[in-house]
Amino acid sequence: MKYIMKAGTLYFNDIVSAQIKGAFIGSGKKIYSANGSILMHTDIANLEVPPNEMGNVRYRQYILFDSSDNICAVANPDYAVGDDPTVVGWPLCRMPRVDHARVIYDKNEYLLVMQNDQNYLLSDKFSKAVIQIFHRGLVGGWNIEVMNNFAPEIICGIFVFCKYIEQENEFLVV
Repeated sequence: MKYIMKAGTLYFNDIVSAQIKGAFIGSGKKIYSANGSILMHTDIANLEVPPNEMGNVRYRQYILFDSSDNICAVANPDYAVGDDPTVVGWPLCRMPRVDHARVIYDKNEYLLVMQNDQNYLLSDKFSKAVIQIFHRGLVGGWNIEVMNNFAPEIICGIFVFCKYIEQENEFLVV
């Protein structure tokens, strides 16, 4: 199935399937149905961090909740190969690059990979692509190809997880 994401709205055959809306403050996003009822919401949880591991992305989780605040999916971000600060040390002028997250959804494990700053791939445990997300270039928005039977709100949640990975790589201003 082929979807298009434009300005936080997910379309299938030019019909609204779901919408993502954010708050002014914080990382949380809400996912709405086509008729405007809230279906899910996302947030970033900071886990308990040892003092010598402050800033380590492995102590964060991206969480997708249903409308009753039950956890539906969890993603654990991790560093790119060759950028792991426990192996190569902390860079002086930037944060270590984050390029993937392990996603647990519906008792299945997936790998969400930021292939570059405009393409994402969610694959199953057999490395089979289940969702591909491509930036549409100058026209704007995103093409989303879904190979499995994911509900539109889950697709939106995975899209938000992609945006969270992007945020991990933004330049930190102090």
